[in-house]
Amino acid sequence: MSDFNERDKELLEKFGMTEEQVSSDVERMESEDAGHGITGPIYYGLHMLPKRDERMVTVTIKMPESQLEQVTAAAKRYHISRSEYIRRHLTNA
Repeated sequence: MSDFNERDKELLEKFGMTEEQVSSDVERMESEDAGHGITGPIYYGLHMLPKRDERMVTVTIKMPESQLEQVTAAAKRYHISRSEYIRRHLTNA
Protein backbone atom coordinates (compact mmCIF):
# COMPACT_ATOMS: atom_id res chain seq x y z
CA MET A 1 0.00 0.00 0.00
CA SER A 2 1.27 3.45 -0.92
CA ASP A 3 1.97 6.21 1.62
CA PHE A 4 1.19 8.79 -1.07
CA ASN A 5 -2.24 10.31 -1.66
CA GLU A 6 -3.55 11.38 -5.08
CA ARG A 7 -2.20 14.94 -4.70
CA ASP A 8 1.26 13.55 -3.85
CA LYS A 9 1.14 11.33 -6.92
CA GLU A 10 0.17 14.29 -9.13
CA LEU A 11 3.14 16.27 -7.83
CA LEU A 12 5.49 13.34 -8.34
CA GLU A 13 4.30 12.99 -11.93
CA LYS A 14 4.66 16.74 -12.50
CA PHE A 15 8.30 16.65 -11.38
CA GLY A 16 9.12 13.32 -13.00
CA MET A 17 9.80 11.47 -9.75
CA THR A 18 8.77 8.07 -8.47
CA GLU A 19 7.53 7.07 -5.03
CA GLU A 20 10.67 4.95 -4.66
CA GLN A 21 12.91 7.99 -5.29
CA VAL A 22 11.10 10.01 -2.64
CA SER A 23 11.21 7.14 -0.14
CA SER A 24 14.94 6.72 -0.77
CA ASP A 25 15.54 10.47 -0.35
CA VAL A 26 13.55 10.50 2.89
CA GLU A 27 15.60 7.61 4.26
CA ARG A 28 18.88 9.37 3.38
CA MET A 29 17.79 12.72 4.85
CA GLU A 30 16.51 11.21 8.09
CA SER A 31 19.68 9.21 8.67
CA GLU A 32 21.71 10.77 11.48
CA ASP A 33 25.07 9.65 10.12
CA ALA A 34 24.71 9.62 6.34
CA GLY A 35 27.50 11.28 4.38
CA HIS A 36 25.29 12.89 1.74
CA GLY A 37 26.57 16.43 2.41
CA ILE A 38 23.16 17.99 2.98
CA THR A 39 22.73 17.42 6.69
CA GLY A 40 25.41 16.54 9.17
CA PRO A 41 25.56 13.95 11.90
CA ILE A 42 23.46 14.53 15.02
CA TYR A 43 25.43 14.88 18.23
CA TYR A 44 23.94 14.66 21.70
CA GLY A 45 25.60 16.31 24.67
CA LEU A 46 28.90 18.18 24.56
CA HIS A 47 30.43 17.94 21.11
CA MET A 48 32.09 21.29 20.50
CA LEU A 49 35.24 20.13 22.22
CA PRO A 50 38.39 22.14 21.68
CA LYS A 51 40.43 21.11 18.64
CA ARG A 52 43.50 20.53 20.79
CA ASP A 53 43.70 18.76 24.12
CA GLU A 54 42.68 21.97 25.80
CA ARG A 55 41.14 21.97 29.26
CA MET A 56 37.54 23.17 29.53
CA VAL A 57 36.87 25.88 32.12
CA THR A 58 33.67 27.06 33.78
CA VAL A 59 32.38 30.59 33.26
CA THR A 60 29.55 31.99 35.37
CA ILE A 61 27.30 34.67 33.91
CA LYS A 62 24.31 36.56 35.22
CA MET A 63 21.24 37.17 33.11
CA PRO A 64 17.61 38.05 33.73
CA GLU A 65 15.44 35.07 34.61
CA SER A 66 13.27 35.66 31.54
CA GLN A 67 16.34 35.43 29.30
CA LEU A 68 17.40 32.19 30.97
CA GLU A 69 13.93 30.79 30.29
CA GLN A 70 14.32 31.73 26.60
CA VAL A 71 17.76 30.09 26.44
CA THR A 72 16.43 26.96 28.14
CA ALA A 73 13.46 26.73 25.76
CA ALA A 74 15.69 27.22 22.70
CA ALA A 75 18.17 24.59 23.90
CA LYS A 76 15.33 22.11 24.43
CA ARG A 77 14.07 22.74 20.88
CA TYR A 78 17.51 21.77 19.56
CA HIS A 79 17.86 18.86 22.04
CA ILE A 80 21.09 20.28 23.47
CA SER A 81 22.16 21.59 26.87
CA ARG A 82 21.96 25.27 27.77
CA SER A 83 25.76 25.35 27.93
CA GLU A 84 26.02 23.96 24.42
CA TYR A 85 23.44 26.46 23.15
CA ILE A 86 25.36 29.38 24.69
CA ARG A 87 28.72 28.04 23.38
CA ARG A 88 27.33 27.94 19.85
CA HIS A 89 26.14 31.52 20.09
CA LEU A 90 29.44 32.70 21.52
CA THR A 91 31.29 30.95 18.69
CA ASN A 92 29.27 32.97 16.18
CA ALA A 93 29.58 36.27 18.10
